[in-house]
Amino acid sequence: MSSKLTLLGLFAVAVLFHVGLAQQARSCPGRQRYGQCQCQIQKLQALRPSQQYESEGGLIEVWLQNNQQLQCAGVTLVRQTIRHNSFNFPGYNNAPKLTYVGQREQGEQARTIRADEHQKIRRIRQGDVVANPTGHVHWFYNDGEEQLVLIHLIDTGSNSNQLDQQFRKFYLGGNPQSEREHGQHQQGPYQGEEQTYYQQRFESNNIFRGLDDEILQEVLGVSRETVEKVKGIGDVRGHMVQARQGLQLVRPSRMEEEEYRHGGSSSYGNGFEETICTARMRENIGNPARADVYNPEAGYIRTVNRMNLPILNYLQLSAERGVLYRNAIYAPHYNLNAHTIIYVTRGSARVQVTGNYRQPVYDGQLSEGQVLVVPQNFALTKQAGQGGFEWVSFKTDANAMTNSLAGKTSAFRALPVDMLASMYQISRQEAENLKYNRGQEVMIFAPSSTGRGRALP
Repeated sequence: MSSKLTLLGLFAVAVLFHVGLAQQARSCPGRQRYGQCQCQIQKLQALRPSQQYESEGGLIEVWLQNNQQLQCAGVTLVRQTIRHNSFNFPGYNNAPKLTYVGQREQGEQARTIRADEHQKIRRIRQGDVVANPTGHVHWFYNDGEEQLVLIHLIDTGSNSNQLDQQFRKFYLGGNPQSEREHGQHQQGPYQGEEQTYYQQRFESNNIFRGLDDEILQEVLGVSRETVEKVKGIGDVRGHMVQARQGLQLVRPSRMEEEEYRHGGSSSYGNGFEETICTARMRENIGNPARADVYNPEAGYIRTVNRMNLPILNYLQLSAERGVLYRNAIYAPHYNLNAHTIIYVTRGSARVQVTGNYRQPVYDGQLSEGQVLVVPQNFALTKQAGQGGFEWVSFKTDANAMTNSLAGKTSAFRALPVDMLASMYQISRQEAENLKYNRGQEVMIFAPSSTGRGRALP
């Protein structure tokens, strides 16, 4: 009797060669050739996608990558919706990518066939963070009954990107340009030269398209007709296509799935560099039972960094998943060594961001589907609305460090009471209150008794 799998989708990396995972330090001078160290931002805005690309197998939505805030962080964001029984054309990027799986679906029965060489296929589920290094071929296939929603952060400011700051996708098949050529491209709010500048740099093409037919016939050992299909000539399906008869793929073994459901490998390395063939490439951050910070009255936070997913040391990226219950507060805090890119997955919150200016650079509502970029060292606080608040944050360091400005781990706890009294011209008792009140709560604070209650299941 066939059983339904409760996992979602498939992710694969075609391993074309072995490569050592040497740490690539993220330094401002390395980014400065693109001007990305000059974050002269005095006002932040909540961002929504500015471009859409409809294809046979789904929808791609892109946040304009020459936006000042995204340029400051040196990143591009893409939201990809893959329909049932569809996949995106395999390809590789010019920069490392971190993907958050944002929607749960019901997987079909897995079918096992003879193993293919040099590929690594893994099932993914809601809450997974998937790492993909620069230049490695990968694809996603949705064998669930409903849509698969993926949030991709591409770190175009990474030192592993030796091109320019624009996101470039190199496909191994299809004709992605057909979406614009056949009128499926939907314009966003940017017009004229700015829009042309963007389109020229986002829209990529089949890497085989510019190669000579006879050479491809020779090296691939196929007919001219097959070469034309490999080059995507006449293909109008776009970035993603339907597998009408489904895909027969090598699925992970039951032992591997059991290991994954129980938290996966806990290896941190043993002095030898890992290779892409053996590196674990995903970690689930959606389970509150494994939260790093948990408050039963307020919510939880779960992070993934180089400590629990070592490949991130190579990508120099990390991520945070957060849930705030109704009216709960994420205490004011800042990141010591990373920019933060917040994507709201559910609910809404009042968010304030302040830098070294008299006024906040952002003070407003942030709601589902919006993105906010918080520069390094800018202080940030969130208060959930009546419906609660959920988000995922991508951070531009493999071990992003956070300093809290309130609670048990706050900077106040490290300062002498007398110093606080003198700094703020308050009594010693008031200084003790400032230092120790709410001293048992960490990062996430429960609301007052009048505002308590969960709104999120």
